[in-house]
Amino acid sequence: MSRGAFTLVEVAIASALLIMSLALFLNAFVQVKRSAVISDNRMEAIENARSNMEILVSSAYLSTYLSNGVHSFTGTVSSVPINISYSVATVTQTPSIVVKNIYMTNRWINPGSGITSTVSLAGSVSSELHP
Repeated sequence: MSRGAFTLVEVAIASALLIMSLALFLNAFVQVKRSAVISDNRMEAIENARSNMEILVSSAYLSTYLSNGVHSFTGTVSSVPINISYSVATVTQTPSIVVKNIYMTNRWINPGSGITSTVSLAGSVSSELHP
C-alpha cells in the first residue's frame, strides 16, 4: 500500500477539524458584534439619562418637574424603547436652604438579546442656587 496520498478517513477528520475551528472563529465575531450593540445601547441610554438629568437640574426650583414624588416618561431612542423614572425628595438643610434630591433610573430592553438593563443617576437642586 502506497502512502503517497491521504485516505478518505484522514481527509474527513481534517475537514471536521477545519469546520469546528471555523465555527469557533465565527462565533467569536458574533459575540463581539453582540457586545458592541449592547455597549452602544448602554452608551446611548447613559447619554439620554444624563441629558434628561441636566434638564431637571437646570429647571426652576418650583418647577412641576421638581415636585416631590415619582415621575416617569417613556419613549424610543434609535429604535430602543426606554423607560425613565425619577423621584424627587425634599431635604431641609436649614430653614433658609432646602434641597431637592433627584434619583433617576433609565430602563431599557436590549434588542436581539431581550436583556433588561438600567442606568441610575442622582442629582440635587438647591433653593439657594435655583430660584
